[in-house]
Amino acid sequence: MKLATIASIIYPLLLMTSTGPVNEPNHRQAAKTFEIQQRFFPAVRELFTQMLQENQIISNLAGPRSRVSLNNSWKFLREDVKGAELPRYNDAGWSVVNLPHTWNAEDAFDEVPGYYRGAGWYRKTLEIDSNLKGKNLFLYFEAVNQVADVFVNGKLACHHEGGYSAFACEVTDLVNFGGEAGGNTIAIKADNSFNENIAPLSADFTFYGGIYRDVWLIATEPLHINVLDFASPGIYIDTPTVSEERATVRIRGTVVNSTAENKQVRVKNTITDARGKTVASLESSVNVPTNGKTTFEQLSESINNPQLWSTDNPYLYTVATNIYDGDSVVDIVENPLGFRWFSFDAEKGFFINGKPLKLQGTNRHQDYKGMGSAVSNEIHRSDLQMIKDMGANFLRLAHYPQDPVVLQTADQLGLIIWEEIPLVNYITPSQAFTETSKVMLTEMIRQHYNHPSVLMWGYMNEIFLKGPEKTPEYQQKTLELAQILEKLLRQEDPTRTSVMAMHRIPLYNEAGIADVPQVVGWNIYAGWYSGVFTDFGKFLDNQHEKFPSRPIIVSEYGADSDSRLHSLNPQRRDFTAEYQRRLHESYLQQIEARAFVAGSSLWNQFDFGVEDRGGSIPHLNQKGIQTFDRQPKDIYFFYQAKFSKNPVIYIATREWLQRSGSAQAAGKINIEESQNSQLPAKSSLSTVQPVEVYSNYPKVELFVNNQSLGMKEIDSSRQATWDVPFQNGINVIKACGFQNNSFSKEETCDRVEINFNEQPLNLADPLLPFKELAVNAGSDAQFIDDNGIIWEPDQEYQPGSWGYIAGEKTPPAEVENIRGTTADPLYQMMRTGTHRYRFDVPDGEYEIELLFAERLLKEANQRVFNVKINNQILLDNLDLFKQYGMFQAVNQTFKLKAVEGKGIEIQLIAGIGEPVMSGIRVRRLP
Repeated sequence: MKLATIASIIYPLLLMTSTGPVNEPNHRQAAKTFEIQQRFFPAVRELFTQMLQENQIISNLAGPRSRVSLNNSWKFLREDVKGAELPRYNDAGWSVVNLPHTWNAEDAFDEVPGYYRGAGWYRKTLEIDSNLKGKNLFLYFEAVNQVADVFVNGKLACHHEGGYSAFACEVTDLVNFGGEAGGNTIAIKADNSFNENIAPLSADFTFYGGIYRDVWLIATEPLHINVLDFASPGIYIDTPTVSEERATVRIRGTVVNSTAENKQVRVKNTITDARGKTVASLESSVNVPTNGKTTFEQLSESINNPQLWSTDNPYLYTVATNIYDGDSVVDIVENPLGFRWFSFDAEKGFFINGKPLKLQGTNRHQDYKGMGSAVSNEIHRSDLQMIKDMGANFLRLAHYPQDPVVLQTADQLGLIIWEEIPLVNYITPSQAFTETSKVMLTEMIRQHYNHPSVLMWGYMNEIFLKGPEKTPEYQQKTLELAQILEKLLRQEDPTRTSVMAMHRIPLYNEAGIADVPQVVGWNIYAGWYSGVFTDFGKFLDNQHEKFPSRPIIVSEYGADSDSRLHSLNPQRRDFTAEYQRRLHESYLQQIEARAFVAGSSLWNQFDFGVEDRGGSIPHLNQKGIQTFDRQPKDIYFFYQAKFSKNPVIYIATREWLQRSGSAQAAGKINIEESQNSQLPAKSSLSTVQPVEVYSNYPKVELFVNNQSLGMKEIDSSRQATWDVPFQNGINVIKACGFQNNSFSKEETCDRVEINFNEQPLNLADPLLPFKELAVNAGSDAQFIDDNGIIWEPDQEYQPGSWGYIAGEKTPPAEVENIRGTTADPLYQMMRTGTHRYRFDVPDGEYEIELLFAERLLKEANQRVFNVKINNQILLDNLDLFKQYGMFQAVNQTFKLKAVEGKGIEIQLIAGIGEPVMSGIRVRRLP
């Protein structure tokens, strides 16, 4: 047996077992699944592809239809060149890449503004075995962003516009067989340039260029199911009637005949259950004319007691479509089938199979750290498995159709899908834009029609966010496009629900666009971009009162977070993990309290790339509840505790394993009291800070350094908080869940270690000798830098301690990428104005590091100031813009002595404008 044959057997078997047990409890399963897939699948996939393409030869595989990967060994050049489609073109200097591939995996994340948006070329030489003569051959692209021109042996095979749907080109008459003409040159020009006629025109995500999904060579007999029907399976399956007792199945499709004679063919559809048992068989005969095609439609008899597809029991049947020419099978296509019915009610929410179900879900973008959008099928599967492990039952694919394996996995796991085309922010009111939008919608629906997980089709997201001043004419054109797409959607698929996502402005109602879709989705960020948390519920109530017949979904909500930023007093837009958690906890409570809200999808499951964003981590939208490389943030486990039926207990401080704070005792301690105290030097000192536990156990007990802090009941909020007395150094925290007042086994406990750095209330306190202090000036948040240094939240000066005297804090703007550092948050906040800082440190020699950045002014001689330390001017006429430019991290370091008990005083003295400072680090030298 050939290795290619062995690989072709092993690989599909491994795929079948890739997702692991769907319901394995706790956060360990997500990490385990991902680790296994990352370790084994790339190698197996590469072996499979390599064996099938040994020496770049494509030979005939068993069966009437074959599909072979063309992912390996492409030549690539990231620029537009003339003649690259020709076989004789010299590509010897091009790089070699494997697909999936994007050319923006790095430049969309560097410090240079912008990223490459233009043309790139891919070339491959392919030898096709002579035994494929007489077959119909197609190149099938799962996606190319965003315009693709495909050439075979110098001739244009097809042109496609739109970066997120599949397309196919027939190349039967363009290829050479065997060694003829040295094989076949396949050349693809991909272009992700801005095009006013192709959506998305703008969006809060990066438009990665390239062939970023799989490419296949499909070979069929001349009599075959249509491959060129918008790159769909060519077969459409739905269930005209379905209940717990019985169901019927309708199957439609098109047979193509590329022979020189009329053909009377037999179409046989066999429906089998998950065990392979046949439950129905449908058969009919159709005449297909010479070089023509004919559609067919079949309706089954009633199937008794069908297994229903649901989020808890995603039962799948298979429909095998066989085309017979006489007694010979000339084509076979298989598709999934799920029996389910669903509805939306404006008062009671969502129902599936006649039962109410709150849609509890999330949004997903497809990119990944270091890879951009060119991610493997294994990562797609792992992403959905982590979402399912969280307990979610609903996933919105934002803001574009995603990889075919995403829909396949959703079918298998039981995730309800909202899928949409990428009309984001605004439209071009032109006929060309309308036509490309219609094609995108048709492609999405036809390609994914047979997936039972898909219940909603969407076609616009926040479409009034931008646009030509939102004039009445523009509003009308947008409304007309929405009406055109809505009509097309219902013609293409009357079995599913249309939906649109809108942001919180009155214009959607005033322009009438909110009346177009069957379900309205609202993207709401009250308490993040503006307002407070409770504005969220008030807005929903207002919409329901004004439009009581509209079904409502909350399609987006969230807050950015950075695991390096923490606060005991979290504030709006501070990027702390604690603020993100407070927002999500509040929002979900408000959603659950409103039966008329059909469900929600939080924004976002994973951090994702946005090249022009600043934030605390540039080029990322940080609203994910998992990081860009899929590490769960603490808030992930809040949702798992709320949604999952498996036992969950999680100490929600893994993002904050390095803490600090001012040491406190039972009573106030000053230097004199400490010196005269008979207590051990550190035994009485502790710092009390809150620690939260997420759990779905009835009761949880918390232990700190083997001492119980007591047991608390866990209600529907799935959380409890303890005030923990932290000691200097390592603190071991354990939380144990109790069921019916009895503690059963170790697996019901969670354990973390927190390294706590105590700072004295009095910097000269001998109980805690001063070593160093770093201050995040102008910020209420603690920041942990790459070296593990904790930058303390700013504070007002108190005698014996440290802090600012006067000045104002200035928060960051929306987009601020600070160059020359990875510690952007330190420089994005600053204290402004003539002000001083005092540090009442003991006498000694110190190193002082000062941090600055010009964030606001765009000209020289607008901000000039002096910096004086202990009455010495150490920075004279500092003009940050003139000397360093805007958004540049500036660090200045000095050495000096504190003498005569006077400590250290830093003064910022205005010359022109207001002084600014972003950080101070004071370190005692040995």
